[in-house]
Amino acid sequence: MQLVTIEQMNHEVLRHPAREIVFPLNADVMQFIQELKHYFDNLKSPFGKPAGLAATQVGKALRIIIIQVPPEARQIRKDVYDTLPPTVLINPSYAPVDESKNKDWEGCYSVPGLMGEVYRYTEIEYQAYREDGMLITGTARGFLARLIQHEVGHLNGELYVDLFQSDCRRGNFDDMMKIRLSESKQG
Repeated sequence: MQLVTIEQMNHEVLRHPAREIVFPLNADVMQFIQELKHYFDNLKSPFGKPAGLAATQVGKALRIIIIQVPPEARQIRKDVYDTLPPTVLINPSYAPVDESKNKDWEGCYSVPGLMGEVYRYTEIEYQAYREDGMLITGTARGFLARLIQHEVGHLNGELYVDLFQSDCRRGNFDDMMKIRLSESKQG
C-alpha cells in the first residue's frame, strides 16, 4: 500500500467519485480495511499522528475513510472540541447545519509540499457505517467537521486545493508552516 499523489501518473483515482460499499462486507473489503488501519497507524505527519486518510489516497476507489483527532491536535488547532481515536467510516456523508464557514489551514498527503487555507462548514451533521454495518450519526464542529469534509471530499474526487479562494493564503509547505506556527503562538 502506498500513497497516491497528484504528481503521479496513476492519480486519476483522486479525481473520480469512489464506489459505495455494500454490506455485509466481503473478504476483500475487510482485508483492505485491516491494511488501511495498519498503514494509517504507521503514517507520519508533520504534527505527529495523521488526522485522516481516504481509500482513494492509496489507490482504492472505495467510500472508506479513517480519521482521528488526537489530544495533541489542540497544540496546533484552536477549534478542537472533540478527540477521536482512529475510526473507520464507510460510505460517509454530511450536510451543513447552517451556511456558516470558517477559513483554516489544510494540507494533504496527496498534494505533497503544499499547504493553504480553505473555507469549510463550521458545523455538520454526518452519517456513516461502521465495519459491522451499524449506521452512526452525529454532529461535528470545528476541526472534526473540517476533517470529515476533507476526507469525504476525497471520496467525491475533490482535493482541498480545488477550494482555494482569492483570500486564501497558500504556498510551499515550509513557508506556510512558519506563518501558521507564528499565528498559533499569537492566538
